[in-house]
Amino acid sequence: MADIRSFKGYIDKKYNNEIWDALFEFAAESPNKLELSSYRVSRPDEAELADMNIRRVDLYDSANGEICFDVIVETEITISETVRRNRESDDKEQWFRLSCSATINDEGIHDFYIKQIEVYDRRAENKTSIISDGFVPIIAKQNFDAVAEAFLTEYYPEALEKPMAVDINEVARRMGLEIKEKRLSRYFTLFGEMVFRDGEIDIFSVTERRYVPTAVKRGTILVDPKVYFMRNIGSYNNTVIHECIHWYKHRKYHWLAGLYRSDANRIECKVDEKYDYRNRKKWTDWDWMEWQANGIAPRVLMPRKQARIKIDELIEKNSKLYDDRLYVLECVIFELSDFFGVSRTAAKIRMLDLGYKEVEGVLTYVDDRYIKNYAFNADSKERNQSYSIGLVDSFYEYYANPAFRKIIDSGNFAYIDSHVVINDSKYVKETIGGGLDLTDYAKQNVHECCLIFDLKLTKIDTANIGEYLANVMFRSAESVSCNPIFNENAHNMEIFNRSEELMKFRESLLADAEFAREHSNNFSVLAWAHIQRCNCHYKETFRERTLLSDKMFDRIKKGEVLNPEIETVMAICMGLNLGAAHGIPLLRSAGYDLTDTQSPILISYMKLLASPEVKDIFQCNEILEALNLKPLCEKEYRAVLANRQQIKF
Repeated sequence: MADIRSFKGYIDKKYNNEIWDALFEFAAESPNKLELSSYRVSRPDEAELADMNIRRVDLYDSANGEICFDVIVETEITISETVRRNRESDDKEQWFRLSCSATINDEGIHDFYIKQIEVYDRRAENKTSIISDGFVPIIAKQNFDAVAEAFLTEYYPEALEKPMAVDINEVARRMGLEIKEKRLSRYFTLFGEMVFRDGEIDIFSVTERRYVPTAVKRGTILVDPKVYFMRNIGSYNNTVIHECIHWYKHRKYHWLAGLYRSDANRIECKVDEKYDYRNRKKWTDWDWMEWQANGIAPRVLMPRKQARIKIDELIEKNSKLYDDRLYVLECVIFELSDFFGVSRTAAKIRMLDLGYKEVEGVLTYVDDRYIKNYAFNADSKERNQSYSIGLVDSFYEYYANPAFRKIIDSGNFAYIDSHVVINDSKYVKETIGGGLDLTDYAKQNVHECCLIFDLKLTKIDTANIGEYLANVMFRSAESVSCNPIFNENAHNMEIFNRSEELMKFRESLLADAEFAREHSNNFSVLAWAHIQRCNCHYKETFRERTLLSDKMFDRIKKGEVLNPEIETVMAICMGLNLGAAHGIPLLRSAGYDLTDTQSPILISYMKLLASPEVKDIFQCNEILEALNLKPLCEKEYRAVLANRQQIKF
């Protein structure tokens, strides 16, 4: 049967005669049930099967070795009737559904039985298969937890009663499986195999440095012992349960495939805990089985309800010990990993899958290392986005993506710990060793200061699906085959605009500091520099804006004012609208420091300097008076107000 490649093909090849005979008899005995008629034959009294084509087989799982399935058949029926002593005939198309059952084991399919035949209306079809044509169960990802719980109910029910580690050896024993440790591959590319038929398997011999055929019995789980050293005990446990899931859900596939494929006696597994795959249109039955086993295995080791109980317990315990929420979650991942006997990656992914979104920025693996923990608003990114990008990927993106190159060339960003962050002191700090690091604020708010990247899977060929399954990323837990792509989306444009604003502000501060340094010899020099900068170098303008006298103007210009009264300095600050950036250095040049004072008037001065909404000395004096404090240049201020009142009158 080498030409058979599906269950439909097997049924067509082996049971074509039985199906023909059943339909022939059904048509002959019940011509009136066919509801067939034509212009020539309106009321057929005879029907005969003329041709038949099996179009589809819908499979439905059942217990043990029994299988149930529907065979959908397209036929050509010859209908006849006697009209006015003449026998009229015509050929009509008719579809049938044959509800069947059979027994399947590693020796093949037996006891084929057609339970019912009915006319099939393909236009009104609602029933769908729960098994693919190749005997692979059709399981939606949202049902993985239910499958895991059904598995535990049958083989390890105690794990559903309270949080506990699943004893993988006991599970295998109850399933009638045997675990053996063997070197499966030269370069440790295989972590486990499930053997479905007695036969020989190539095992790598370290001493002979070659693959040696070795007899292995059905029901054997092979695990490479190097898993202990290259991964950890968690990955070992996951490998064993992964193979148990293959036996639990996929042995019928191998029983069937073994009828026409010599290599179907086992399934080789590159077990990996990162299982949110894409591009499923190209998947084979083997790819679907790997996806299912990868997804269900960690749910067996960490059942939904029990995992939540343990996670909440660990969060509560560690929250009492530590104030840092990210460190709390890191501790939870480590302890959850140890408790359930799974890897840290599997523990983190399980937390994400159960809705603990905060954990995404914890123990993130980039460039073969764990970067420092970070946090962000849960709604700030999509599932297929990340705030992290590897160094090599960042260089590639810089050269390949003009939009990203423009952002980097602006000089507004720094690459720190796999993040592209706004280069501002609010987000970036110098380390003791002279390097750069994110500030504590930035680590808690990367959504505010870091660019975001869309995660795109690398295009691979169908033949390379094994590498695809082994390397694909799940929610940023680990990534080796996802390319971070920069897009000019709303988030990144907002971050860029913020960086521009901060850059301008920083440049302004630097300019102000340079200005103060160049003119800080004494009060008069600095004050006169500000008077010129603010276009108040005419006496009338200076007098109107500061309420100071012409004499004070002349003395400042000549450099004769060295120790002015604080009211004089504040009058210049408020009149010229210097603000805190320029006002505080001017006050200090006159010998006044307002940063450490308990005086109400001085505290008010400091607040007024720092308030951009106070634009001139008159607004300043209105506020001082409202606080029952003396206004600046009171005599001149009252005179101006009186003059304004007269003009108004």
